[in-house]
Amino acid sequence: MIKNIDKDSVARSFLRGKDTYDSQARIQRRVSSRLVDKLHAYPRMSFDRVLEIGCCTGMLTEMLLSSFPVAELYLNDLVPDFYDDVVNRLDCHESFQLHPLFGDAETVELPPSLDLVISSATFQWLADLERFFAGVAASLSESGYLAFSIFGPGTLSEFKQITGIGLEYTPVGVILEMLESRFLIEEEETRKDQLYFATPREVLRHMQATGVGGVRRHRWTPGALRDFEKRYLEQFGSASGVPVRDFSAYIIASRKN
Repeated sequence: MIKNIDKDSVARSFLRGKDTYDSQARIQRRVSSRLVDKLHAYPRMSFDRVLEIGCCTGMLTEMLLSSFPVAELYLNDLVPDFYDDVVNRLDCHESFQLHPLFGDAETVELPPSLDLVISSATFQWLADLERFFAGVAASLSESGYLAFSIFGPGTLSEFKQITGIGLEYTPVGVILEMLESRFLIEEEETRKDQLYFATPREVLRHMQATGVGGVRRHRWTPGALRDFEKRYLEQFGSASGVPVRDFSAYIIASRKN
């Protein structure tokens, strides 16, 4: 299953949301926290050499370093501009070596003998997930782990239903099938979250502020915006406001030897 992803559009979208991401990314923060919490159940997991894919502003990075002693951290993101944000965020964490590895995670050369590859809410942006998993397996040590969260089908479904614009999310069952030849699935969980906003326009601001609207550019004429607001309210409006749903999967897998 290979998706057609415009990586340049994705990078521009997340770069535009760089200054507002931390304050607006409530779901992403919750998803990252859940992922890090799950790692405590694996005392045999080593953190000597760790690669994070899709670090963004360093939200997951900070949670990981606050919970576990990491010796070497390789940091990846499609947007190199995030590097300074992450470094500034990690000022109080000095007992590790930081190695920048910025660029497209599907084309950069992954470092060898990694103990852990971790990522939160990023893999849905990859074009060839199965090929990427093969590369991760090859980069892990014999006792290495892959731990990630990924958004799945149903995420932002309200927006897609109205506009026809949306990412093609991979079902968790398909992801597990991609992993099974190279990994032992230690844990898998799927969760649903829902945020409410006062107006449909606030939904758009949220998507722009977190960079998640980077599937393709859409020209919002005054008429198109009015139609979007009207239809969103008619189809999904409630006493609590207008909803935005997210479905996230959490997978921890160990490399097969």
